[in-house]
Amino acid sequence: MPIPRVAFLSFVGLGALGVLLAVARQPQTPEAAKFPSSYVDTKGAISLPSEYRLKWTHLGSWSVTEEGGGIGLHDVYAQPDAVTSFIKDGKWPDGATIVKEVRGGHEAKLTTGQARWDGEIKVWFVMVKDAKHSFPDNPNWGRGWDCALYNKSDPTKNVSTNYKLDCIACHVPAQETDWIYLRGYPTLNEKAGPFGTYPATTYQPADAAK
Repeated sequence: MPIPRVAFLSFVGLGALGVLLAVARQPQTPEAAKFPSSYVDTKGAISLPSEYRLKWTHLGSWSVTEEGGGIGLHDVYAQPDAVTSFIKDGKWPDGATIVKEVRGGHEAKLTTGQARWDGEIKVWFVMVKDAKHSFPDNPNWGRGWDCALYNKSDPTKNVSTNYKLDCIACHVPAQETDWIYLRGYPTLNEKAGPFGTYPATTYQPADAAK
């Protein structure tokens, strides 16, 4: 006995629905899963945040004497909610993004004394927290972080090729603090606020003289 056309279409429709539901139940690969950051795509490629200076929290600054005697001034920023989370429990949440803006510097004796101040932007370093190892096949992800480097000439292109070659070596001394230097960041250390009292070791760690 032939199946009525309406019943047949209903049967086919239910079958297709079953296939779709079965596919939907399939576990997603880490790359396809939704990563908790609007700066990371499904393949683990990240973009340089454009609003970090106006909307993010300034963690601290570094003044670095570069090879050849030049001055490098580094300003570091992180998302306000990530900073709040870190201050609360001492851990960076997945998706937390840290941007280091590296500028050239100028120096001269001014009325305030020997002064250094910001010059032109040179590069940006970006790190994104990922404790779940969401992108095992992306060479810029490892040790629980993503590493990215952008030149001023093209802020849309990550020129880092591998975190082992382009990132991790500079962070080895900070391995015990989740690969992030904390000594230069008053915002993270002064948990009682800028008017509190803090132990001297907060800004003068034991290895500082080494």
